[in-house]
Amino acid sequence: MINLKIIFFILGVLISVLSISMILPLTLDFFFYNRLAVFFPSFLISSFIGLCLILAFRSNDKKISVNDTIIITVLSLPVLCFFASLPFFLDKNITKFSEAFFEATSGLTTTGASIYNNVENLSKGLLTWRAILQWLGGIGIIIFAIAILPILNIGGMQLFTQDWKEKDFDLHHRSKELAKLVGSIYLLFTVIIYLFLWMLGMPAFESFCHALTTVATGGFSTNNNSIAHYNNTLIELTIVSGMIIASLPFTLYLSSLHKGLKAFKDSQVIVFLLLVCVFTLSLTIWNYFVNNIAFFTSLRLALFNGVSVMTGTGYTTANFSSWGSFSTSLFLIMMLIGGCTGSTTGGIKVFRIQILFLIIMKELKKVNSPRAIFSSNYKNQLINDEIINSVMVIIIFFIVGIFFISTIFFLHGYDFITSISAAITSVSVVGPGLGSIIGPAENFSSLPANLKITLSVAMIMGRLEFIAFFVLLLPSFWKQK
Repeated sequence: MINLKIIFFILGVLISVLSISMILPLTLDFFFYNRLAVFFPSFLISSFIGLCLILAFRSNDKKISVNDTIIITVLSLPVLCFFASLPFFLDKNITKFSEAFFEATSGLTTTGASIYNNVENLSKGLLTWRAILQWLGGIGIIIFAIAILPILNIGGMQLFTQDWKEKDFDLHHRSKELAKLVGSIYLLFTVIIYLFLWMLGMPAFESFCHALTTVATGGFSTNNNSIAHYNNTLIELTIVSGMIIASLPFTLYLSSLHKGLKAFKDSQVIVFLLLVCVFTLSLTIWNYFVNNIAFFTSLRLALFNGVSVMTGTGYTTANFSSWGSFSTSLFLIMMLIGGCTGSTTGGIKVFRIQILFLIIMKELKKVNSPRAIFSSNYKNQLINDEIINSVMVIIIFFIVGIFFISTIFFLHGYDFITSISAAITSVSVVGPGLGSIIGPAENFSSLPANLKITLSVAMIMGRLEFIAFFVLLLPSFWKQK
């Protein structure tokens, strides 16, 4: 039976946490601009509704069923996006709620796509709010990936429950303890990135914002030219390091406390790093020979922008849409693959690509030896039909989602690159698209309101792995048990 009390209670807690997060940008706006009109009303509305839900639905019964978890998962992100959009809507730089909702959704899903033509005109409060949203979205999606998805058996995530079963010298913490430990590591990485950026010459405020959005692989910057604004190789290398660190499974950092560096001898991590190297080298060679860019400059551009796209961060140091057709194809592939599970990145995830490859190899072996029995293993676990079906369903949802959204763009008269990149970048929560309209040198402001809402929904569904939404459509889900 659905426990509505616990559902609304937890939603109230989440809304209250979001309202508390408004205090810092509210303070900055008041201190620097003597302005309360943006964040103060947003804080009052959010905190009032959050507290009302907490007080009205508090109960001694704290048991949460799987069905309750699914409902909370599906409702929480769009609800939080709504309240997070209030400061943007109340600010003079945005006139339509669809734009405010798009910006807030892009923030909380750590996508990084923006509708602002000139972010440098925004107040320090709003710049901070954009960074905070991505930071909160990043830690939220990590906890969602390592504590909730395995319980729901979504997209093959049951493979990763072994990481916190009760085993000697392994992760042996319940979800609450796991969330606390992961949160501590997440905060530590944020502080380290901030200190490095600040010591390398980035202003303190901008270092703070970029540290939040780097560890979240979000990509919201305080400058129109993103990281190209600084033209500093060491800053770029620091951010590249931060993006890669945030793209690895956070549970491995916990395992490393006992196992040391052996914890990172993980096939998903190795494949991810190999893909980053291959894509970076391919882009470097292409730019060197085809675009006549000096080798080390080409390597610098390929490394930063390649890692940024692969991790779904969305920072840029160049307009990579102009690099040519080969580069465009690579970027589309990188957007779709994404990073590792249990990280802040989006995309299909490397481990699902690995599972797909194992399935293909198994079927090819069957063709060659029809009577033989073959099995596949991943992380020392047998890949059974349940896992195969779960992984394949997620991949199909991603492909269908991309097809559906790109078709909507086609019907609105947009070209192929704009349409397909808008679909992939939203579903895979990457950030910038490709082409002359939504490319890395542009933004999403020119899109009509209905397309902004479409992409917002795509970002939410892609971030939450699709299946949970469609489970709610099943009549059997709502039947009392």
